[in-house]
Amino acid sequence: MRKRIISTIAMLLVACMVLSAAAAADLYQKFSEDVAAGDVAAAIDTYDELSQRIANDRSKAIRSYEKAMDAGNMQKAMAARNDYRAVASLSMSKEDTDALLSAILKEDDASAMEHAKWLYSNSSYYCPTLSYEWSSSSDTFSYSYSRSISVVPGSEITLPTADEIGVDSSMAGVLVGWGVTPDEVTYQAGETISAPLTSQTLYAIWTTRVLFEDPVTGVESSFDDINTGDSVTIPVLTAPDDSYVFAGWVDETTGEYLAPFDEEYKLEGNGAIFTALWKKVEMNDLKGSLYDIAALPLNTQEELEFTLTNSGTEDLRSLSIEVTGSEGLTVLTGRGKVSFLNDGSSLKMTGLRVVATEAGDHTLTVTVTDRDGDAWTSDFTVSAE
Repeated sequence: MRKRIISTIAMLLVACMVLSAAAAADLYQKFSEDVAAGDVAAAIDTYDELSQRIANDRSKAIRSYEKAMDAGNMQKAMAARNDYRAVASLSMSKEDTDALLSAILKEDDASAMEHAKWLYSNSSYYCPTLSYEWSSSSDTFSYSYSRSISVVPGSEITLPTADEIGVDSSMAGVLVGWGVTPDEVTYQAGETISAPLTSQTLYAIWTTRVLFEDPVTGVESSFDDINTGDSVTIPVLTAPDDSYVFAGWVDETTGEYLAPFDEEYKLEGNGAIFTALWKKVEMNDLKGSLYDIAALPLNTQEELEFTLTNSGTEDLRSLSIEVTGSEGLTVLTGRGKVSFLNDGSSLKMTGLRVVATEAGDHTLTVTVTDRDGDAWTSDFTVSAE
């Protein structure tokens, strides 16, 4: 009697496994029918249910395989592995993916974007790419640029600029934008667009141009339809305030430099992109190592520090630093040098030693001078008591 009960239970377990597999297969069949009918919403609902069933059945098959191997039952282990393979075969195929994508592309924009994102997450066969292509050659140079990216449809993508491509402007000219055809601009260089739902290729489009750009004042001057040997007038810039010193122009792609006193530029090649160079130095955050600078003890040496920042767009070289104090504030060590400080960077300056010999407020003056003789000065208040 006991053997008969055990046998019955075993038969029921086998029946459950068959029903489970059949249920997954039935769901897959319904998904295929929904896709064939072009019913995107129904196909997604069915596949979500199928995915959960597949995940459960896979997990069960893995556990069954592990337990069978632990027990040394190779027959059951092989059966579990076959169950796993059978369930795995029910995942979305390339044919399913293509058919579903075709239906999605017929929907309105909002629905198509939502459903394309779902497809991207659920099908390994849906991976739309955005490719960038450009090549050019002459007797003196040959250059090509190729890049592809794949992200979730609708994600923001910033298109490459000429700086990212890194080609010599005198050879290629100025990048005016990207086109879905090689001869017409669809998007501007550096523009942010939404990732497409299908694979697309954008072509870099260049023109002969001389461009002057100033990120500080916002001035931009463009000279189009020019040829090699033509001259253009260099824009005259006005400093935003006295802390800025104009240092000329540079084409970063070629390294060509125009001095502040240059008035004209003669084009050699297909184009140039000049960026204005400004020098500016700031000194901030003066503080003591042991005492508050608002309450220095009298007749006590203290080491101070401050932050030196290059706030301009030009690298600074051979900086000399001199610190002086007003009456009652003696600077014991107040000279220093910085060989190089690139634009946008900061340095913490230490080793400045002072001693207050009189109570009250005092002025500490920091002067920084570069190799051209341009100087910047900042005053700080230091109090002693």
